[in-house]
Amino acid sequence: MGGIEIWRDALEFMLLGAGSVQVTTAVMQYGYRIIDDLTEGLAEYMRAKGIPALSNLIGGAAGSVVDHQSIERDTIVLPVFDQDICNGCGRCYISCMDGGHQAIAFDPETRRPRLIPKNCVGCHLCRLVCSEKAIRRAPKAFTR
Repeated sequence: MGGIEIWRDALEFMLLGAGSVQVTTAVMQYGYRIIDDLTEGLAEYMRAKGIPALSNLIGGAAGSVVDHQSIERDTIVLPVFDQDICNGCGRCYISCMDGGHQAIAFDPETRRPRLIPKNCVGCHLCRLVCSEKAIRRAPKAFTR
């Protein structure tokens, strides 16, 4: 389906036009309680924004989608690893190695990731999969 884990993920799918969302892996990983978290988070967002119905969200951002050739790719914001927070799970490494750009090295002894900047395209997949929020955006972008 696409990796919906938190209410914001579901919101993004809906804003791009999804009339329904599916959650599978996250339920296997976190249990059925995640569904309550998703619905409560989305309901709170809607309350805060004054949005009366889910149908008002569907397709709301579809007009901002552009084809991939239109995306500016020369400016990159690299991820920064906070080694003090990192729990050594390796999810960032696995996701970058298997689904990204092989821009993270992983030391099996220390169980800590290290960025390989020349391979990084700034996709921040590593940040998205980090359970400890140990990866943040660098404070400054650079141009290749």
